[in-house]
Amino acid sequence: MATSRCICDSARFVASRISCRAPRQSLLPPASAISSSSSPLQFRPVQRQLRFYAGASKPYRGGNRGPTSASSGIADDKDRGYDRRFTTQKDIERSGRDRPPWDHEITDPQIMVIDNGSAEGPLATRYVLTKLEEGESLRMMTPYVPANAENNTPAKYAVCKIVNKRDEYERLKQLKEKKKVAVAGKAKTKEMELTWAIGGHDLSTKLRQMGGFLGKGMKVELMIGKKKGGRAVEAEEAKDVLKKVREEIESQGARETKKMEGQVGGTVRLYLEGVKR
Repeated sequence: MATSRCICDSARFVASRISCRAPRQSLLPPASAISSSSSPLQFRPVQRQLRFYAGASKPYRGGNRGPTSASSGIADDKDRGYDRRFTTQKDIERSGRDRPPWDHEITDPQIMVIDNGSAEGPLATRYVLTKLEEGESLRMMTPYVPANAENNTPAKYAVCKIVNKRDEYERLKQLKEKKKVAVAGKAKTKEMELTWAIGGHDLSTKLRQMGGFLGKGMKVELMIGKKKGGRAVEAEEAKDVLKKVREEIESQGARETKKMEGQVGGTVRLYLEGVKR
């Protein structure tokens, strides 16, 4: 009695007793899969195919979303002038993310793809995602740029790159560390102001504060000037204030990075840089 397999539940049925509306398939493999030199049930090994994008570069028709540009094959959206699924730089900024989209976050129907070489495409995004292997990720590098009718420039598809997740994680980690070191090594600048008529106690407090900044290796821009509506200051008193400032600079081992600007008794500006202890 003939025995067939029903593809609806992959169970065996006896043809004479049970009928199934689904088409039946033979339990034997197709003839093309059987080696002529081996036993009937021995299969040839399946060869692993390399990732191949040719044939997937058909223009995206965009469905019923508006008129299609003949030059780019991209469906236009009435509100934006192009299909709203394409991701522009403004879309990324509005998303609140600090990065472009990854993997299934990419809504663009078509993209250009960098895969160990130059960019290929345009390719269907869904198709490219099916070609990713375990441990790989599709990362958008540059977003979509709409066509500009005024400059007569065509639209540019988003450029995405296939990366190894572990390698990309290490690369971003190293980049983050370099930025952190650069920020830490960059001296911060503090701005301070004094008046020529400042009292002795207040001057000591300001100089101690300035010395603390310089002792941390920071930069200090110090401005000394007249107090609006304040008392007049003699030249010798003004020179004494400047002398005490420079004594504090010297005691901290700091230096003036630029020549002092202005005139004593008027408005002067000093540019200082300390040495971190």
